[in-house]
Amino acid sequence: MEAAQPLEGNSPILPHHLRSFLGAPVVARTTTGDIHGTLLSCTTRSAWIVVGDVDHVVALAHLRSIRHQ
Repeated sequence: MEAAQPLEGNSPILPHHLRSFLGAPVVARTTTGDIHGTLLSCTTRSAWIVVGDVDHVVALAHLRSIRHQ
């Protein structure tokens, strides 16, 4: 399987854009900073990223970019 291309830019990130990142270590740039963790799931409104024992639920509206770590 080919690695997913980083998602970034001015267009909103939608759930179907995140499918290729599921289960992978990622760097997610948000409006409040970067999150380095594993993307476990996404819904129509949010992405669930786990960093160690800490869960981060990021509203897609606050997600600026995502790429493989």
